[in-house]
Amino acid sequence: MLETNKDASIAERITHRNGLSYGNWSWTRDPTSRATNEITELNSIVSSVSLSDKQDSWKYNLDSTGIFTTKSLASLINSLRFGNNALSLSTPRNKLLPQKVYIFIWRAIQNKIPVRFEIDKRGIDLDSTLCPLCELEVEITEHILCLCPNSALLWKLVLDWWAQDVSLISNLNEAIINNQPFAHNIPGSSIWQATKWITCYIIWKHRNLKVFSKKTWSPASILSEIQTQSFSWISKRSYKKKTIEWHQWLINPSFFVADTTHRVGIG
Repeated sequence: MLETNKDASIAERITHRNGLSYGNWSWTRDPTSRATNEITELNSIVSSVSLSDKQDSWKYNLDSTGIFTTKSLASLINSLRFGNNALSLSTPRNKLLPQKVYIFIWRAIQNKIPVRFEIDKRGIDLDSTLCPLCELEVEITEHILCLCPNSALLWKLVLDWWAQDVSLISNLNEAIINNQPFAHNIPGSSIWQATKWITCYIIWKHRNLKVFSKKTWSPASILSEIQTQSFSWISKRSYKKKTIEWHQWLINPSFFVADTTHRVGIG
């Protein structure tokens, strides 16, 4: 407020000589009390800074590029909240799936789906915070999508269908991010990822049907829905280099991931 030239730069007002900083002030009046303290603090801050006549600019120090992005800040917050093994908020979109499935997965990564534990944390009074499927553990995101005995049984059926190790899915990271046993760089591995994401989506759908419509949890019928829905969504959105018959999809879908010359098509 005391500066006569409001467009003056710090380099014009503070110079360095022999390791010391000197002020070249142009005040409307001499500063007093608080302003004097602020000048002293400013001198201390810039005393070790090499100033130039270049145009001032902002630099974001939390990213190596120096450029601020919402993505980089979100990743930093996520790593601080959940550690180095946290699920990534920058999970790439899977183009084989509709937007609603990707949004659900994105929310699950952030613990933003309305499981009972999260609802209770927000001060909403519930009769119980236990998982509505098993009623053994508190319902958190990882429990309902992976660890609940009912969900785990469904995952076993999915893994058997894909001819994979039944211990492959034991936590949320393995269900959403980790693409084992298929490497991310294998063309077609997105088919396996899409199947896992659809499984999570349909588990949550049938969890809600049980809670709100008192529907019976039937792993066999849910598996059938996963097989049908995954074939429908994946086949409609993939590049159809070769048509795959429905019965082939039911027998061994992992073949179409390993065989990099194929894409799922409508048969």
